[in-house]
Formats: sequence, C-alpha cells, structure tokens
Amino acid sequence: MSRKIYGKITDTTSGNTPVKGLRVEAWDDDWPEGDDFMGWDITDANGQYEIAYHDGYWDPSIPGLSSWLPDIYIIVEIKNSTGKWVRLGKSRVYKDHRLSEDLRIDLSVNIELPIAKQTSFLPDQHGFHFRNYFKVEPTILGVDLGKWEMGFCGGMCAAALNRFMKNADIPKDTQIPAEGASLFNELLSRQIRSTPPELLTRIYDWQSSPDVGLWWRKPSIGQRTKREWSRLKRELDKSQPTMLILIRARGYFDNPTKNHQVLAIGYEFNPATKDLVVQVYDPNQPDKTNILSMNLGLPEGRLHFKDSTRKRTRGFLVYPARMAASA
Repeated sequence: MSRKIYGKITDTTSGNTPVKGLRVEAWDDDWPEGDDFMGWDITDANGQYEIAYHDGYWDPSIPGLSSWLPDIYIIVEIKNSTGKWVRLGKSRVYKDHRLSEDLRIDLSVNIELPIAKQTSFLPDQHGFHFRNYFKVEPTILGVDLGKWEMGFCGGMCAAALNRFMKNADIPKDTQIPAEGASLFNELLSRQIRSTPPELLTRIYDWQSSPDVGLWWRKPSIGQRTKREWSRLKRELDKSQPTMLILIRARGYFDNPTKNHQVLAIGYEFNPATKDLVVQVYDPNQPDKTNILSMNLGLPEGRLHFKDSTRKRTRGFLVYPARMAASA
C-alpha cells in the first residue's frame, strides 16, 4: 500500500512565500544503524511537494513495539552553481509514525539574499599595466648564474596596494621594467619581503592539505578556505583590498612557486547556495578584473573552485595583514 509524505515549503525572508524548485528528501531516523532514505520530490510553483513511499525498510506495526514505526523527517535543499544540492533546513523528527496514515510536514526555510561588496580599487587604474614576467641575470660572489625568467606576483600586488593606500599614482609604463631600473628594484624588494620564512612555512602546510578531510587527517583545503573566507569578507566589507595566496601546489614537497598571489578587490556571495565569487587584480593579466568562483557548501570539505585564468587552484590563504603592511 502506497503512502505519502507531503507539505509546503515557504521562505521566511520573503514573508513566508512558497518556493519553487527546492528538493525535499524524506528520511527515517534510524540511529545507530543509519538513516533510511524514503524518497524525494521538487517543490512546485505553490511550494508543495509529495513523496510516495512503500513498505520496504519498515515492517508493519507490532503491538507494544513502537520501534518498528518509522521516525520521519524531511531535508530541504537548494541547487547551487555547480549543480549540487545544498541544505537549507531540516524538520523535526516525527516519531513512530503510523504506516496506515499519510504525514504532512510543512517547513519554513531562510533563503538569504545574495550580498556583494566592491572596493574602489580598479585594476585598469590602480594596477600595473605590464605583465608579471621578468628577466634577471643574478650573480653570487661574482659568479654569473645565467638568465632567469620569473614572476613578481607578490611584489606587484604589494606595490599596487601600497600606492593605492597612499593615494599615489601608478606608473603608466606598459613595458616591463628592465633589471636595475628603479621600478624593477621596488618590485623585487617587495617580492622578497612578500614571502618571509614564517609565511612560507604556512604555505607548505596549506599545500599539503588533502582535498577531502577525514577525522584522522588534517582539515581539507576546502575547510580551511571556508574559514579564510570569513577573514577575507571582514576586510573587504571595510573596503580594504586584501592580498591572497592561491594554493595550486599539491603536497608538502611540491614546488611552492606554483602558488600565486593576487589582490582581492570585491566579492559576491549567496548565503543560501554558498556560491562565492571573488574579484581580483591578477598581475599576470593586467588592466582587467579576474574572477575566482567556488562553492563553500559541498560535503566532506570539498571545494569546487574555478579560476578565470584557467589555472588549477585548490584554495586560498588570506595574506596576514601585518605582513601586507610591511610588504
């Protein structure tokens, strides 16, 4: 005999209006064996859902033994930008439900509105107009080490931020400064100061973080990035552009120069779906705003991360404020 769990889902942020397109799952609370999935439905234009279920996990009621009756609850989820479902709410558990009766469960959820913040830093005005690509010919004790090609991403971000905070003009040069030029020396000096030993130790620790965190392992890089997002949001909400270290290396012994530094200048965040977009100034792509997009609501600490430069990025670390000031 088919039975049903049905009801209506409303949004408290919009005056308890019905919500279309939410996923509603029905479950039997079955500790300690593990909860049993009973079925799912998508809410219609009136916020209504209906889940039919049959005998299977639950035996008929036995007089005096209520544990044979299912303890039913629902979970309500919303779809994020990755196509995954993120939990919005959970109902109370309806204990020992009689299988001969249908069950109505209405639930109000809180679908917070997206928020956004933009600082006044504009990459085409406050960033350098040349690409992060330098040629150097270093020497040690008079020994020529040949020609090197390298980037000064930390130095360029720190220098651009420093000039922005001091309301100083940015050079209009579109050509990469040659080794020995005053601007080259400024960027090189700031690059060296942008990765002190104590920060390098943290970077090694971060890049060794697993993609999925388990109880016997260190937190995943996704879990750590979620905590960093709170720090970044506080700074951007104060209209403070903030340096980020993008973690791209994998493993403690991987090359840390694979990682990258950018300057966060704004964000858009959807608290309901946990979709986050961070706007950044990236010295590798001058005169444009680049995008970091990710979802912070995926299970097991995973992080679905997209970088508009198409580089594989695993997470981000907020550059310590006191170091940024000195850099």
